[in-house]
Amino acid sequence: MGSAVVYQIFLGINRFLSVLEVLLIIYALMTWFVRPDSPVYQFLYRFLNPVIAPFRRISRKLIERGLMIDISVILAVLAIRVVQSLLWRLYALIF
Repeated sequence: MGSAVVYQIFLGINRFLSVLEVLLIIYALMTWFVRPDSPVYQFLYRFLNPVIAPFRRISRKLIERGLMIDISVILAVLAIRVVQSLLWRLYALIF
């Protein structure tokens, strides 16, 4: 497989993760301003819940210990950024 093809694969994964990050931020803002029965809200909830769910468990534990807000979306965005960084470091190691 040529380096151009591998680069395009890495770039595609990076773009997908960037779109996912933007959708997470939009979803977080929608939780403050949009009713939960909105079709757009419902779509984003169904699409993003598998991404947010693991971080909700962590967030719940923090809430039980006194944290006043749900930071699961923030944790998911941070995780995406870490994955993006690791992806590009992996690409740099390969090529």
